[in-house]
Amino acid sequence: MRKIVILITIGLILTFKLEAKKIEGKIFFANDTIDVTFNIPIKFFTQEPNYEKLQYKVKYFDSTGKKIVLRPDNAKEIQFKYDYENVRMLSRYNSLGLGNIFSMSTNIFLKLETDGKLKLFNYYYTQSSPGMYNASTGAMTGGYSYSVERYILQKGDGELKRPKSLTFKKDMVEYFSDCPALVEKIESKDFRKNDLEFIVNYYNSNCR
Repeated sequence: MRKIVILITIGLILTFKLEAKKIEGKIFFANDTIDVTFNIPIKFFTQEPNYEKLQYKVKYFDSTGKKIVLRPDNAKEIQFKYDYENVRMLSRYNSLGLGNIFSMSTNIFLKLETDGKLKLFNYYYTQSSPGMYNASTGAMTGGYSYSVERYILQKGDGELKRPKSLTFKKDMVEYFSDCPALVEKIESKDFRKNDLEFIVNYYNSNCR
C-alpha cells in the first residue's frame, strides 16, 4: 500500500512538473504590436503549454535578451504557434473572479477557441480531491490534483459568461434570448450541454 501511495505521489509531481520552451510570438498592445520570444511553461507529461499559468502572466525576452513579465492588464492579446496550433490568448476583464486570488491583475488571459461576435474561450484551473480514510487498514490515502477546462462565453464586448452545469438549458435559453431560433433548438434538445461549440457556431452564423 505504501509503495502505491509513493508511486502516485511521484506521478503527480511529474504531472505538474514544468519545463519552459522559447517560442516566437506576438504581443498586441493598445497601439502597437511587437514580435517577441516567449518563455512558455510546458507540462512534463503532456508536453502541452501550461495555459493555467499563462492566464495570469507570461514571460518573454526583449530585443536585448532581458526577460520581462507580461500581465494581462498590460496587453490586449498574445499569440504563438505550438504543434501546428495558432494559439491566441485574449486579455479580458475578469468579471467572473476566475482563478488565482493572488493575481495582481484585474484582467485574465483566456485561450480563444472560437472567434466571432460570440466568442468561446477555455478557462483552465486545478481541481483538488481530499484524502480518504480506509477503515480496514486504518490508513489515510493521499489526495490528488488534476487539471480542468471550462468554457467561457462572451458576446461582443460584454461581460464574460460561464454556462451553468446543473441548469444548462434554462441558463442558455436566457442568455440567447436575442436569438429565438437558437432558443428553440436548445429547448427541443437539439443542442445540449456538450454541444457548446456547435451552439457558438450556430449563433455566429444564424443570429443577428
